[in-house]
Amino acid sequence: MNPFDPLSILSTIAQGPDNRYESGQRWTSRRSTVPGFVRDARFDADKATREEIVRKSRYFERNSYIVQRLCSLFEQYTVGPKGLKIVPNSSDKDWNAAAKVYWENSQQFINLTSQTRFEREQSLIARALFVDGECFLIKTRGRSRDGGQSFPRIQLVESHRVSTPPELLDNPMVIDGIELDERGRPVHYWIRESANSGVFAMMDAKWQKHKASGIIHVQDPSRISMFRGLPYLYAVLNDLHDLDDLQMLEMDAAKEAASKTLVIKTKTGELNRDNLRAKRLTVGGSAGTSGGSAQERTQYYDEAFRAKAVVMRSGDEYEQHVSNRPTVATQWFFEWQEAKVCYGAGISHLLAFPRSIQGTVARGTYECDNTFFLTNSGIIADAMREVWLYMMDWGTKNVRELSDPPVDWKEITIRPPRSVVVDLGRDFKAMIDSYKAGFISLDEICGPRGEDWRDVIDARAEERRYVRDKEKEFNLQEGELLGVVMEALKKAEPKQPAVVPVVKKEKVESE
Repeated sequence: MNPFDPLSILSTIAQGPDNRYESGQRWTSRRSTVPGFVRDARFDADKATREEIVRKSRYFERNSYIVQRLCSLFEQYTVGPKGLKIVPNSSDKDWNAAAKVYWENSQQFINLTSQTRFEREQSLIARALFVDGECFLIKTRGRSRDGGQSFPRIQLVESHRVSTPPELLDNPMVIDGIELDERGRPVHYWIRESANSGVFAMMDAKWQKHKASGIIHVQDPSRISMFRGLPYLYAVLNDLHDLDDLQMLEMDAAKEAASKTLVIKTKTGELNRDNLRAKRLTVGGSAGTSGGSAQERTQYYDEAFRAKAVVMRSGDEYEQHVSNRPTVATQWFFEWQEAKVCYGAGISHLLAFPRSIQGTVARGTYECDNTFFLTNSGIIADAMREVWLYMMDWGTKNVRELSDPPVDWKEITIRPPRSVVVDLGRDFKAMIDSYKAGFISLDEICGPRGEDWRDVIDARAEERRYVRDKEKEFNLQEGELLGVVMEALKKAEPKQPAVVPVVKKEKVESE
């Protein structure tokens, strides 16, 4: 607006005030500039950016107590100690039983490069998902035996092995090791194989081309058309770095304060640490500065202080450095940084570092954690479903017990592990009450514990039959033996203090 031009003034008045979005202003003198442009995810998280984030994430996984704690919690509450329990749930009960036996027996040999049971390998998949943001599973085959068919196997591959071959770097349809079709759908994955590492990894590298149907890509993309996953810590890696630097500086300050020189004032002379050591090693010694021989004085100071010692001349002053680090404010800042890292990764600070807190607040926080873990458990469950279908598809064609499967043989149930609880006894009692009321099933009770409800019922029936046989063997009344056991368990339970009702006394006013 020109203040001297009447037309400009009238035009400004006619337009009215500028009702703008303050957050929509790119530059302002009141705040620092926020860098970045609006573009597709593959340009924001390109190969160089993604690998640098993965490099830092792996570093802190190796060296940070916070990341180790978060990784352990992620494994514990997404796959559990026994892995996700897969239960066949077709309409043919006999086929379900055979499929369950075949799946359990195959656990030892599913992984192509390991003899660890595959239910334990799920922990590796969960940790790779958290630290690297993704994990790749190759559907492959083992060695053929005596000319027979080879068994189906799964090979785990870390994220850095999936990359673009040098000859395809100019191909716009190959993005960070994933080849796309005209619709943008993955059709091939390029996986690098190399015996070298570091700067020599590319010298003799070879790539293998795998069909997308033979690859299980475990990831949780945060953007549309995001072909590669990012570590869960990507938003707080700088906070982790700052916290790591701060702790090292505080530790250096503490070590420096602990190694400060002790100063001894005497009437005459000065005796430094080197002289103390020299005189200690001298058999005869020389005359001391005052009070006894040098050997006696040296031995006295050495045994009394056990630190750097300097004897000052009379009249000299020395101010001893006293360290109060880390201060209360610094300790609070540590905790604040830890909380930022935890929440940035999706896990509450309360779960990572438990402390006393009001029960309702704790339950609300843990409910949010449960939702987070349940969501990520579903990601791994989808991958396990593909593994199970790959194994069973081969089994229906080559295993006699699995031949002629029902139409719905692909139906399975996958239960997540036990959720985070504040009071296990209270929650379990509430679960039993819900079961008695008919709102939940035994499967919902046993699944989070890594158990099949059918196995629980079978074990219970076997237990009752064994007890009944023992009662007949020893001429006991039916139910007597089990009743004694239950009574003993009941007596062993801690008794709750009785609640004495408080009777309010009414005040009777005299007339």
